[in-house]
Amino acid sequence: MSNSSGKAFSDTDDYSDQGVSSSDFHVVPSTGSQSFENEGGDINEKLIIGEEEEGEEEKIKPIEWHPALVMTGNLLKKLMSPIFKVLFAPQAQRTFIKTFVVVILVAWILLTSFTAYITFYQRYIPKNAHVEPIYFQYEKDSQPQAFIHFMQPDSNSMPLRSDQAYDVSVQLHVPTSDINFDIGNFMIHVDLLSQNGTVLAQSSRPAILRYQSNTQRILRVFAKAIPLLIGWTEESQRINVRLIEEFIEKKALPMTHARVALSTPKLQLYDAHLSVVADFRGLRYYMYHRRITTAFVFMILFTVIELICASIAWKAFGKNLWDKLHDAFAMEPLTAEELPQDQPQQEPSTQSHHTDDDEYLTEE
Repeated sequence: MSNSSGKAFSDTDDYSDQGVSSSDFHVVPSTGSQSFENEGGDINEKLIIGEEEEGEEEKIKPIEWHPALVMTGNLLKKLMSPIFKVLFAPQAQRTFIKTFVVVILVAWILLTSFTAYITFYQRYIPKNAHVEPIYFQYEKDSQPQAFIHFMQPDSNSMPLRSDQAYDVSVQLHVPTSDINFDIGNFMIHVDLLSQNGTVLAQSSRPAILRYQSNTQRILRVFAKAIPLLIGWTEESQRINVRLIEEFIEKKALPMTHARVALSTPKLQLYDAHLSVVADFRGLRYYMYHRRITTAFVFMILFTVIELICASIAWKAFGKNLWDKLHDAFAMEPLTAEELPQDQPQQEPSTQSHHTDDDEYLTEE
C-alpha cells in the first residue's frame, strides 16, 4: 500500500489515529527475503564460475605429444636423472665452484708468467742481425766506397745493444767473369763510426773468387743450360768476408754508421750487403737458441715467485681483510631475547574465522 505522505511504516506502530487499519497490511518475514537473496546470489555466482571454467577449458587444450617423443623423453629422463642429481647436489656444487676458482687462478698465474717471460725476452735479447745494403760510389781515380747508416733519421733509439758483442761482415755477389778471375785478390776495408765521426773500429781483409778452370766452367754451363736459359740461375758467386769480430757496443759512444771501401774499381758485382750479427753468450745464447726450454724454465720460476708473493700477501693482510668482510656480510639468526616484545602474536587464521562466525551468530 502506498503512502501519499511518503512516510515509512512499521508493523509495531499504531495506525489508528491516521485512519489506517492493520488489516490493510501484509507482514512478510525479513529472514525469508534475505535467504532468498543469498540463494539467488549463490546461484548467480555458481553460474558465472561455471561459465568461466568452461571458457578456460575451451581456451586451454592439452598438448598431445607423439608416442615416440614421449618414449624418448622418458628414456632421456631415466638416463640423465642420476647425472643431474650428482651435479645439482650441494656438495657437488661446492666442489664445482672450488674447482672453477682453482682453474681460473692457475690460468691467470700461467698467463701472467708467460707475459712476464715475453716482456723479459724482448727487453733482454737484442735484435739478432742488422743487414743493410751497400751502394758503392765509383769515381775516377778513386776507390769505390759507400756509407751505411744504421740509425733511422726519425728515430733516436740506438741500433745496437750496449755491452753486447757483434760480428761485422760483408757479402759480395759477383759474376764469374774473366775480369773478376783476372783481378785475383782484392781488399775490403770497413770503418765503424759514431755520430760525430769518431772511428770506433776498423779492419781490412782480402777476398778472392773461388778458382774454376775453363773445363769446369764449361761443364757447369752445360749442366745448368736449361735453368740458365729460363733465368732460374746465373753464373755468379757469393763472397762472405768477416771483417770485425766481437765488437762491443758502448753506451757512451754508440755506433751509428759505417764506411765500406774496395781496393779496386775493376771488380764487377751485382750487389753487396753489410751484416752486423750479435754474438750471444751465456744466458742470452740459451734464451735465443733454446727458446722452448728456457721459456718453460722461466715460466716455472715466475709462477713460483708469484705463489710466494701471494702467500706472503695473504698472511700479511689478506686473511684479516677476508675475516672482516666475512663478519660484515654474515647473517646471524635472531635469538628469542632479541625479538621485539611489543608486537602481539597473530592467532591462526582458523581462530579468526571462528570468531567472525561467532560474532555473526551473536548479532543474529
